[in-house]
Order: sequence, then structure tokens, then C-alpha cells
Amino acid sequence: MNTIKKLTCALLAVISLSAQAYNDHRNARVDSLEAALKSSNPPKGEELLFAYDELMRGYLPYNGEKARHYGCKALALSYQLNELLIRQYTLRNFGLLSYGRQDYDKALDYFNQALAVTDTIMQSRRYTQKDLDDSRSALYGSIANVYNMQGKAHLAISYYQRALPIFERNNWLESQAILYNNIGELYLTMGNEVEAERNYLLAVQKGEASKDSLMVALPRKGLLRIYIDKSDYTKARQTAEQCYGYYHAHRTEETEDYPVVLALLVRLNLMEGHRDMTTAKAYAEEALNLVDSLMFENQSEVYTACCEIAMVERQWQKALGYALRSIHSDSLAMNTDVANYQLLAEIYTELGHKEKAREYIRKMYDVMTRYATDHYQSGLSQMEVLYETEKKEVRIAVLDKERSLYRWLLVAAAIAIVALVAGSFLMMAVHRREKALLAAKVALETETNERRIMARDLHDGLGGMLSLLRLKMEDYKRQMGQQGQQEEVLPLLDNIHTELRRTAHHLMPEELLKNGLLSALRDFAVSVPNARFQTVGNIHLAKETSLVLYRCAYELVNNALKHAEAGLIDIQLIQEPHAATLTVCDNGKGITTAAEGMGLQNIRERIAPYHGKMDIISDANGTEINVTLPL
Repeated sequence: MNTIKKLTCALLAVISLSAQAYNDHRNARVDSLEAALKSSNPPKGEELLFAYDELMRGYLPYNGEKARHYGCKALALSYQLNELLIRQYTLRNFGLLSYGRQDYDKALDYFNQALAVTDTIMQSRRYTQKDLDDSRSALYGSIANVYNMQGKAHLAISYYQRALPIFERNNWLESQAILYNNIGELYLTMGNEVEAERNYLLAVQKGEASKDSLMVALPRKGLLRIYIDKSDYTKARQTAEQCYGYYHAHRTEETEDYPVVLALLVRLNLMEGHRDMTTAKAYAEEALNLVDSLMFENQSEVYTACCEIAMVERQWQKALGYALRSIHSDSLAMNTDVANYQLLAEIYTELGHKEKAREYIRKMYDVMTRYATDHYQSGLSQMEVLYETEKKEVRIAVLDKERSLYRWLLVAAAIAIVALVAGSFLMMAVHRREKALLAAKVALETETNERRIMARDLHDGLGGMLSLLRLKMEDYKRQMGQQGQQEEVLPLLDNIHTELRRTAHHLMPEELLKNGLLSALRDFAVSVPNARFQTVGNIHLAKETSLVLYRCAYELVNNALKHAEAGLIDIQLIQEPHAATLTVCDNGKGITTAAEGMGLQNIRERIAPYHGKMDIISDANGTEINVTLPL
């Protein structure tokens, strides 16, 4: 967390316009500006506004009261002059003042007010894209830094990521390196080592491009921690060499991070299969000498590393002393204490103090449970904030589009007239198409009803009469004891009755209405000699599509039997996301385009209203016909 604080301050310096030299640390600039305000000819209008703005930024690093005094004057005058950019600067600087006092909620309020001003700046032609980029990137970074300090990782990452495209567009490499490192640190605290590693590597890449030696070494410290946790000795060793070189050379400046790097090198030299106790002890001794002379946040890592050395050497009392120094008090216990509680439980077990071991196991689970609950609740609240922010941005985007629409209203009116004429023709075409489709649907429904009635009449009426006629002929045969022509007539009646039933069935198959196209085609194939049926895909078709495809199948199979003299017929139904295709193949004598009969023409007319198409591939060895209907 200490590293994140340092990088947060660095980021504020990089992205803040206050980085310009408003005073030379001897107050020359602010003194001269204040003298000009008290002169007989003080600046007025915009010059006065710029003077207030410079005075606020000049006093910001070291005199908060004066910075606030001039900021209030700048803010009031910016409203009088409608100067949006200075208003945004002033609000952001008020946020920085609150940030410096650790009043994070107030800082967020100021930063969000400034961000609202940038939304207005976007609509004004008085400012350049660079003005907007400077403003937005600084505010995104500042808001992210506040959430960072509050431990709200999700929100911090979200705002860092909003600043990144601006940094990339302007090729601000140092700012990119800092942001990627901060995002990596946040992902590491969340336990997401995959995303942490990815962002650390990007930070290294941008640091090398910017030739910033700190931003090359700092993310490598995070990478070293990840590789050690993953027991990837090769990458850890390579990263350690690159990382240690910088921190050792700058050990008098990096007084807090250098001992942490040494502690990581201790862990590296204690890894299984690569243990080097002499080197590990040397690093631990150097780190201990540093932390004993300084008090800083990350000293517990050094004590943990020394504890692990003592445990390897089975010096349990010595390990206990270091482990107890590595943890926070119960009231301040953090998630980072969990690993040290586990070490204490192991140490007390080795020392035979079972009650103490159980106590630290209980503490370990208490902290883990509390952290998981807090992390979950915090995650929910952060997601809610992000959701509300995104809704606001969507509303702003809608307003932006509306304003753009008003600007181009005159042009749009002319285009609308042309579009109206073209649209009229298009609507007429669409209307004709819809009318044709409606007519096809009505015709299909009428045909379906007529076929259902005809099928019922054939089956129930004529079929019943044929059955009655057969019974009477059998009765007449028994009475008269005659044979001869009756023996020929009865089988003929049976064939007529069978054909009648088949015709009635295919006029309007009940299977199609009850169980759909798949079942109906399967039954149809069974009733046709030497026919086979198969499907590809998950078949779920609308009633109208099913009826059209069934009629096409019936027509094509009959054509193959009657005209192609086919001995084998394959029926295949394929459903894809946007179309259904019926394929009928036969091994008959083939057809030519000139020989297309009424049956094929009927099929083309049947599928035309549905924008269907029929492809015919035929030669002397057989015919393949594909009927495709878009879904």
C-alpha cells in the first residue's frame, strides 16, 4: 500500500497542470502576482482570472489557506466570465487540497464537479482537444487515486482505465507506466495474479520506452512477488537480478522499498530445490539492520522472511519472536496477517503449545471470514457506484447526440426530404412484398384447410364406401359361392383403398400438425419405396415453413418416382441459424432445364413469397435439388 501511495503522488504530479513552474521555491512568481494585484493598475477580466488561477496553483503545494483564498476568487470570477477551463482547474485544485488533508469524500465531490464541467467543455468550440485531454485525464487519475487510497480497488481500476486511452492517444509514456503499475498493485491486493502480472509487464514496457529507471524497477518488484508465489524460480531469478540492481543502487532514496526487495530475495533463496541459506541470511541481516533503524509500513515482510529462515533451521523460539513482530494487533488485523497466523500456528505446534496453535488457526479463519465479507460488501457497493456512473455517462452521451442533431438540423431536413421520396418507393416495394407474403400465407392456409377437408372426406367418405363395397362383395361371394372376377376385383379394391389412404394422408398429414416436420418427413420416407431420410442440426421450424417444406418434399419425391425412374431417393433436412434447406437426391436419369415441368414451377412459386430459392444439379447419373428458405 505504501508503494501505491508514492505512485499516487507521482501520478498527481505528472497529470496535474500545477507541474508547471508557478513558483521557483523562493515565492518569486506568487509574490510578483500578488504585487500586481495591489498595484495602481491591477489586472482585470480574464487577466485577473488567470492571475487568481496561477496564485492558487502556486500556493497549493505549501500554503493551503492562501491557495483556498485565491481559488474562491478564481471560481467566482470564472462564473462571471463563463470561463469553463479555469473553473475546472479550480475545482480540481480544491479537490487536491482536500486530498492532501485526507478528506477523500470531499475530494471526490470536487473532482466530480470538475468532471461535470469538462462535459460542458466538450460542447464548446473555444477549447482544443488537448485542453479536454489534459482535464479529463487529470480528473480520471485523481478520482482513481482517491478510490485507491480508500481501498476501493474496483472503482480505482475503472477510473485508471478511463485515463489510459487519453495517455495512449497523446503518447504520455510515463503516465501510462505509473497507471499500469498502480492497476497491477490493485489487482495483486485483490488476489488476481493473472491481471496483476499483465499490467506489471505493460508498466515495464512503458517504463523502458520512457527511459524511466524507477518505472522499470517498480513493477518488477510486483512481478518478483508473483513469480515467487507461483514457485517459478527461473522468472523470479531473472526478475530479481533486474529489480535488485536498481534498488541497491538507490538504497539511500528508496529507504522503504529496498528492505521489501531484500525480504523477497530471502524468500527466493529459500525456494525448494534452489535453497541458498548463506545468501538468504545475508539479505535478511541487511534488511533487519535497515528496519531496526527505521519505522515504516512494510517492515512486517522483513520479519516474516527472518521467521521463515529460523523455521528452516528449526530454531522455533527465534522464529516465534520474528513471527510475533510481523503481525498487527488484533484490532488492526489485516488480510496480510493470515499467512503470518499460519506460521505462528505451525511454530506453536512444533513447540508443543497446542492451545496457542488453535488460537492462531481461529484468528486466521476469523480474519479470512471478515475480509471475505468486507471484500464482498465493498465489491457490491463499488459495482453500484460504477453502474450509476455508467448510467450518467450514457445520459450525457444521449444529450451530446441530441445537441449534434440540432446543429445539423438544417442539413438533416434536406436529407429527410430526399429520404422521404426514396422511402416512399421503398415502402411501396416493402408493401408489395408484404402483400405478396400475406397472399402466400392466406393461400397456404386456405390450401391447408382445403386439403384437411379433402383428406377427411376421402378417408371418411369414399374410404368408407369402398370398405362397405368390399364387405358386400365378400358377402355376395359367400352367398353365391362364385369365384372368378371377384378374385380379381377384391385385391384391386384393396389396392385402391390403400392408395386412397396414402393420398389422404399426404394431402394433410396429421403427423405434421401434431408432431412437426421432422416426424412427418420421417413417416413419408417410410411410405416411399427405397427412400431414406436424415437431418442435420436442431430442427425447430414455424408451422408455415414446415408446411411449405413438406409440400416441396412431397412434390420432389413424386417427380423422382414418376419422371426420373429413380431406384434410390435420399431426403435431407438441414437447419442453420439463418436458413433451413431441404435436399432431395435420386439416382434417376436426370433432368434438363428445358424439361422442368409444372411440379418444379409450382415449387418455385410456392417458395418465392418467402424469399426462398431452389438449386438443381442434374446429370445422367442422378439429380440433386436444394430448396432453401431463410428463417
